[in-house]
Amino acid sequence: MNIPQKTLSLLAGASLLVFSSLSAVTTSPVGYVTETIKPAQFNLIGLNLSSAVEASGVFESADGVTLTDDQADFTSLDATNSYVLKITNGTSELGMNTGVTAASGTTLTTDDDISSVVTATTQYEIRKVFTVADIFGDTNEKELQGATAGNTSNADIIWIPDGIGYNKIYYNSVARTFPPLTVGWKSTTTGNADASNTPIYFTSGIFIQVQRSAFGASEAGVDSSDLTSKDIVIAGSVIIESSQVALETGFNPVSRIFPGQLTLGDTAFDTELASATSGNTTDADIIWAPDGSGGYTKYYYNGVARTFPPLTVGWKSTTTGNTDASTSVLPSGFFIQKKGAASMATLPLPSGVSL
Repeated sequence: MNIPQKTLSLLAGASLLVFSSLSAVTTSPVGYVTETIKPAQFNLIGLNLSSAVEASGVFESADGVTLTDDQADFTSLDATNSYVLKITNGTSELGMNTGVTAASGTTLTTDDDISSVVTATTQYEIRKVFTVADIFGDTNEKELQGATAGNTSNADIIWIPDGIGYNKIYYNSVARTFPPLTVGWKSTTTGNADASNTPIYFTSGIFIQVQRSAFGASEAGVDSSDLTSKDIVIAGSVIIESSQVALETGFNPVSRIFPGQLTLGDTAFDTELASATSGNTTDADIIWAPDGSGGYTKYYYNGVARTFPPLTVGWKSTTTGNTDASTSVLPSGFFIQKKGAASMATLPLPSGVSL
């Protein structure tokens, strides 16, 4: 694939790096992460990595959903793939994302009208959106529990946000003659249609629903001495700037995006989300963080102090009173419960990290 001439070369010279903490993250934006899932629960995770940059440059102009880079050749993008565009400079627009619906010559058509923030100095990246097959393998190399002839009662199911609900994807391991069902990735709602190209956006959290009570000893990613957890390794590229995520009223499954420790205090959620008044969370937005046991720890920002019982301004948990929660680490995937109107929230690089 040809890269447009005004490429920013963000990944030039990249090498492999494993992310287990942020203390030593000073080098390349390429590596892998390990996500752990457990049986008999819904496991909420984020990919925290993306595919590599396939095109980048600087826009000359924008008109509605049409963006133009006179130096680009967007015909190099494969029309059979889904792509996402990300703005990589500016202030309020930094980290803004939108889907790419069409590409032709030097112009792009996007899902959203972002022309109001695009100037002649706006830099961008375009990345292919990961698919189910990219993450879990064309033939289920990550060895999720498959269905037998379409019977999903014991199968692992991937719940992927689609903007109005979830696509529920499973791997059918044993074919069925009638109605026809071949081996491969399927959706619970589209019969025998191939679901391997179902997109998974890097800003979204996804569920892996594990219905069985334990994993198999010979299963990939499972320690034979401990059948209560399974590791799934995801490889890809690191997003090296802040990213904005769109929040709708209700529960939004969100990816942490960066593959390392990000605390509540690192975020700007205290100003971007609705806060509580003197501990009253009725109208406050709530962060729901999986606790690893099938439950959630709920966090909120208290914006107005209270004298008795004492409650200071800052991040709190709904169960620990006035204890400071600003150093609580966000897991790879979590919910933001948005009480009010739709808005945006920013997932930054953690404090002190420079890539």
